[in-house]
Amino acid sequence: MIKRVTMRQTDQVCKMANEKGIEREVFQNELLDNGMMSRILDAVKEDMLITIGIPFGPPPCGRLHILRVKVKLDQEWQASVNAVGPDTPNNYNVRKVDDLYLPTGTGIVEEELILLNYPKGGGSWDKALAWAKQFQLKRTDPRCVFAIGKDYPNFNNKVGVNPTYVVATEECTFNNVQQACSVWWCDSKREAYLGWVRRYGDARAWFAFRR
Repeated sequence: MIKRVTMRQTDQVCKMANEKGIEREVFQNELLDNGMMSRILDAVKEDMLITIGIPFGPPPCGRLHILRVKVKLDQEWQASVNAVGPDTPNNYNVRKVDDLYLPTGTGIVEEELILLNYPKGGGSWDKALAWAKQFQLKRTDPRCVFAIGKDYPNFNNKVGVNPTYVVATEECTFNNVQQACSVWWCDSKREAYLGWVRRYGDARAWFAFRR
């Protein structure tokens, strides 16, 4: 006969989360809404906890958010920009780098993205890449990040940061400067953007990586 998990045991999980300073919204978003807790339980059931792919945590003063998106690998660049950033002006530089970010395949693939944020500021492009490197996380191309804008049009409300933006971590050289694409949310507005990598890293920034 299977002995059921008790409320006393789940209360212990709540206690540990509170002792570690995990806020209720973060617990809800990262463990419940994104299915992380379900994957942990599946791994425990199969005695394969190491395979669930959570061998990492945020850096000091950092925050992680994990979500899944559907990426159109071969979507024409301007169509991608328009889909993710309906408020993107026609003269933005992000519209001028279609030759630098060519399609990587055909069709639609599902990707799990790990987003890193420094909620109190103090982050930077170099810090984010160094954190990802130690866990062998891969960089993301703009189409992955553009998919966030399409699949999560209210991302700023979901993470409780407004305005906010997500940065694709595959950079390019434009106007002789290292730059990267991002998606910006401000209230109900969304824009695609191309900016200098050294300017990314304030409290509004999320750096996107994948496994």
